[in-house]
Amino acid sequence: MANIIDYVRKYGDVRFENKKFNEVDNLVFSVLTYLDFTNTKINENCHTLEEIGREYLLKNTYKDIRKLGIAMGDAYLLLKEVVEQNRYRHLIVSNYIYNTKRDMQFSAITFRVTRGLECIAFEGTDQLISGWREDFEMSCSFPVPSHIEATKYLNEHVRLFGPKVIVCGHSKGGNLALVAAMCMNKLKCQRIKTIYNNDGPGLRDAEFESSNYERVLKKYIHIVPHSTLVGAMMHNSNYLVVQSDKENIISHAAMTWQVVGDHFKRSRRSERSLDAERRLWSWLAKHDDVERKKLLEAIFGTIEGCDILDTVSLAKARNLIKIFRSSKGIDKESKDLMVSLFREVILKR
Repeated sequence: MANIIDYVRKYGDVRFENKKFNEVDNLVFSVLTYLDFTNTKINENCHTLEEIGREYLLKNTYKDIRKLGIAMGDAYLLLKEVVEQNRYRHLIVSNYIYNTKRDMQFSAITFRVTRGLECIAFEGTDQLISGWREDFEMSCSFPVPSHIEATKYLNEHVRLFGPKVIVCGHSKGGNLALVAAMCMNKLKCQRIKTIYNNDGPGLRDAEFESSNYERVLKKYIHIVPHSTLVGAMMHNSNYLVVQSDKENIISHAAMTWQVVGDHFKRSRRSERSLDAERRLWSWLAKHDDVERKKLLEAIFGTIEGCDILDTVSLAKARNLIKIFRSSKGIDKESKDLMVSLFREVILKR
């Protein structure tokens, strides 16, 4: 079965003027944001995706990038393909930003698709623990720091009388695309054509029931694989369920999503995915925002206390032992959920 790389190869000679931007293109741009273009000339004058891509590939090897995680390795392989294809290689890339702090991991990039259309893509959760902290903090805090940065980015780079804009992202990046569109300047929001959330978390009760969400709902498309775990977090509506080659958390990887022609193969949620969602909602219903925040501080405080900054270090057995031994003062139900989430969401990603 084909994936997004096969799609890029199949339609590589067809420009966007002749074949409109579609749901698979959205995932292509969302995946490319996982790469760190900081040490390229991306923000110097006008450069094409081919120019920036070849510079990046010259400075980095797949072997080194793959060590950073599945998402980065897949993005590297995808970049090697798009720089060869007429559909993508001539596109102008700009407004790149990469910003990480203790409590935030944020990156965004703008692709000029045609004269009348741009695509703004937000990066999902990479290997940094700061990004995973934000993922979970979304269940008890709004906005989180990356929400503020994403909203600021759209307000700065969406022009009131400029081209239409597609906003997208994978994993946390999909949630950022949704929230930033919800919270941006209302007049500029009229330039937003479509919002794609590719297996990213949803919204808390307050935001899900807000007028801001209602305002963008008709533009919003939430795509999840049949075994989704991340995309089932918090409230969502109108799932577009697609088939993945893999099960459980591995289905979160964008490269596993099956493509038929110029769209994803449709599917329906697996029983395990639905059961994981029920367990999470059961725990959330018993704990208010203060209690959720307390648990997250205990979990990530322990991780950071062990000098663990990324998921590569977290996956090492000796570090896991430190974490589980240190997680005292947490009730058994919460600890069981914590262990389950780490096993399914981080260690098997």
